[in-house]
Amino acid sequence: MRFFFYILASFLLSMPVAALDLKVDVDGLESELEANVRAFLSIEQERQHEGLTVSRLRLLHDKAPEEIRQALQPFGYFAPKIESELETLDASYLVKYRIDSGPQVPLSEVDFQITGDGANDPMVKERFPLSVGDALDLVLYEQAKQSILSRVTEKGYLEAHYAAHEVRVDRDNYTARIKLHLETGMRFRFGEIRFEQEILNPEFLARYLSFGSGDPYSYEKLLDLQGKLIDSEYFKQVEVNSRRDQIEGDQIPVDILLSPNKKNRYRIGLGYSTDTGPRLTLDWKRRRIGREGHHMRSELRLSGPEKSLTSEYIIPLERPTVDYISFGASLDYYDLDTSKGNRALLNASHSVGLERGWRRTLTLDYLYEDFEVGSQDDNARLLVPGVTWSRIKGGSREYVTKGKLLEFHIEGASDSVLSTTSYVQLYTRDKFIHSLNDDWRVLARIELGATWADELTELPPSKRFYAGGDNSVRGFGYEDLGPRDGNAEVIGGRYLAVGSLEIERRFAGKWSGALFLDSGNAFDPDFDAETAYGFGLGVRWRSPVGPLRFDLARGHYLDDRTLRLHVVLGPEL
Repeated sequence: MRFFFYILASFLLSMPVAALDLKVDVDGLESELEANVRAFLSIEQERQHEGLTVSRLRLLHDKAPEEIRQALQPFGYFAPKIESELETLDASYLVKYRIDSGPQVPLSEVDFQITGDGANDPMVKERFPLSVGDALDLVLYEQAKQSILSRVTEKGYLEAHYAAHEVRVDRDNYTARIKLHLETGMRFRFGEIRFEQEILNPEFLARYLSFGSGDPYSYEKLLDLQGKLIDSEYFKQVEVNSRRDQIEGDQIPVDILLSPNKKNRYRIGLGYSTDTGPRLTLDWKRRRIGREGHHMRSELRLSGPEKSLTSEYIIPLERPTVDYISFGASLDYYDLDTSKGNRALLNASHSVGLERGWRRTLTLDYLYEDFEVGSQDDNARLLVPGVTWSRIKGGSREYVTKGKLLEFHIEGASDSVLSTTSYVQLYTRDKFIHSLNDDWRVLARIELGATWADELTELPPSKRFYAGGDNSVRGFGYEDLGPRDGNAEVIGGRYLAVGSLEIERRFAGKWSGALFLDSGNAFDPDFDAETAYGFGLGVRWRSPVGPLRFDLARGHYLDDRTLRLHVVLGPEL
């Protein structure tokens, strides 16, 4: 009988408790400490396991206090007070841990030293973030330890290592000491830099280098070079090898193995917006022409109101990733509600990158435009020099949390130099995006333009200002706003002023809602135009190529009221 009861008790203790409700309560800690404690607790990790038994549960409960102490030590708590309790209810178990973390152990000594060639290098100015009197934080200690070593290595001290690294805790006196000695070793430099390829001149490829032989070795510069060469599209594969087996003195040769890309790239794209309706784009790029990095691209774009064919030949300059000269040509046909016509354009431009992300582009265009606008049926020829300063600063293409777009443009023509009229035009387009927190954003944009010309009717439609549309004053069609002639037809204006303010809130996953107010119009002193307003609400979905926007807008212009749905897909900046 005694043997029978022993077998029965063993069987009951080994029964799985997965069907029971097991709850783990941890009280007395801040959220970060509690999360780490739960990560260390075996009973927390195994409470959902189907094989958990009563005997295993009691064993894990007995282990919990020691696991809690281990979980608190990385944050400097070495003398916690822990109360544990296991309650058995009708069909469930409840384990409770009440924890008083106590004070963090203070640092009585911090011995941080840098030795080796880097000790006297002004480029190596590393500071350890913990000092005497601070609370010991082993998480911060490990982060700083790795970060300092990474930064010193990045400065060319490839053999840097910690000759001593230890943390000692005196539990009796409740103090801690840190000893961290970094031995930098010698500083290495770039040796010979060798490109292995046959399609481009080595002198041209050398323009991609931001470093040369004898410069301090840097992993970051090698990664930057690799990224630039991949982005050039000349090569389908870029492999950068530091030949540490061929070190001569302090110099490390670098081999860059380049596999050529296909010469031609073809793409097809589909798009949609309520301004232009469905859109088909065919794109061809000749990735390289000759051995000096020249390339060419052409694009055919087809939509209901607009059709265009453009081609551009690009010549990289001394800084091939940012500076270039280009020559282009385009043919356009447009049939809008406000105008209709054909354009032919020849273009030359010189574009360079400036400081702080700015770009300056000098242009010279020769334009011929045959057009109908209002009751006017005319043509124009213009030789137009211009200059544009632009800057785009933003993060993810999918969703910008903080960014801006700034653009300023000046152009003009003279009837004494291959042009049918004279004018000077200024234009600016600016957009700002700012996140208030993870869920709220504010978006603002403004467009301003001014043209000095004797007569509006001497300017072709492409040099007049219009308003209305998906990215202008919502609630109105594309370019449906502007000064009107005697027949109440929109003919554009010499001035433009449009502004928009929008507030957006995320409500689920990648979905957001928005409220917006747009206002403005194109104006001209010789024709009638008043300020128009558009307001409404929208829905956003974050796609990989930029937000998909659905906006329902109510437009107000004089006594007219309109309701319009706007749909746009694409980047915000």
